[in-house]
Amino acid sequence: MKKWCRSFFKLKFSKHLLFLTIVTYFVGIPLLSLRYRYTALDPLWHKEKSQAQTFMRSVNDHRISEALAFLTKYNHVMSESSNQTQTDVGITIITVSRNRHKLDQYEPKYLTQVVGKSLELLLKAKDKKLSYRLFICNVDDEPSSYAELTPLTKIVQTFHRFHNSSSRPVFQRTVSQTLEKEKEDYIFCGEEAFKHNISNLLLMEDDALPNDDMITVIDYFLNTLGLDGRHPPKHNITFIKLYHPDRLLGFISLEKERLPELFCLGLIITTCFVKAYLIFHPVEGRHRKIVWLGFFVYSCLFVLAVGRQNFTSIRRISKYLYQLTPAPSCCTPAIVYTKAGFHTISSHLKTVSCKNGFGKDTAIDKLRSLNPGLRALLIQPNLFTHIGMYSSLRDQVLDPFIV
Repeated sequence: MKKWCRSFFKLKFSKHLLFLTIVTYFVGIPLLSLRYRYTALDPLWHKEKSQAQTFMRSVNDHRISEALAFLTKYNHVMSESSNQTQTDVGITIITVSRNRHKLDQYEPKYLTQVVGKSLELLLKAKDKKLSYRLFICNVDDEPSSYAELTPLTKIVQTFHRFHNSSSRPVFQRTVSQTLEKEKEDYIFCGEEAFKHNISNLLLMEDDALPNDDMITVIDYFLNTLGLDGRHPPKHNITFIKLYHPDRLLGFISLEKERLPELFCLGLIITTCFVKAYLIFHPVEGRHRKIVWLGFFVYSCLFVLAVGRQNFTSIRRISKYLYQLTPAPSCCTPAIVYTKAGFHTISSHLKTVSCKNGFGKDTAIDKLRSLNPGLRALLIQPNLFTHIGMYSSLRDQVLDPFIV
């Protein structure tokens, strides 16, 4: 080991690598951190919550304007599958009113944004192999005062869990009771959607905004996996998650694909550096192992510093580059269920009670741990963006850095 160290520091390569490291970590990574989240230095640049909330509101306002502009031009009901005997994918948006001016006077209009974006993507998607139908599932326990929903019901078929405020069950706004209501809402919306002759269900929350390639990627994967509803499925899949919190998608994780990805990326970058370096600075054969090792350590640290989330986003170039991995636990903003898969999940949810610390996602994870045969997958990178700064669970404004 001492011999290797002496050989390393005698080489000009050690000075070159030191210079590259200094430039990378004192210039390159800080500049990247200004533009991209989840780098190693990201916390240094994103600490002011009030500024972040103001920025998120301005972005939200822009999205609202775009959604309203699209919806005003959209004059026909989005029920292209209404005359079909079978729809491959029923997209169902679970919605509840947020911020009834209990916190401030701001109207986030998440449902308007999500409906507008979903309709726009369905219209723009070319060469779809599967058929789609959009639904809204209103689970607001004061439906008569949910003003944002009213104009959207003229465009998108809507089911209502509670038809008027006077007949609704009384739900106290404790966290435990809200979690139990969310579970019951989830079951209701899924069961209502499957009554409309659909083969698969995309169940999404109203603060999960679809990314531009959402329909294209879903269409590709469902068709590839044989989940088109026209033939027996090729794979026994319970559900496919389309979103997982970005902050949980880094390399430092118990998920088995993360560390191999780190080393593979490190090896690819190492190969590029070594080939380029040897062209401009030829090294004797006996010292090349040192060059390879030095660049490999540098490259792995560089990949860690940039962040897995930023490297994974490169896959957005093409639907063929998206990654399908086992689904980690936690979170249900957007999930595609097969018919059999949803029946299994909903049957289990009906047997458990949700409470503080035990939401529907935890109940689903527990079922998966008890039944290893339930196959759950995750498409990466995310096909949705979580935009819900106003929490319907706790009636508060969330920390913008965990949204």
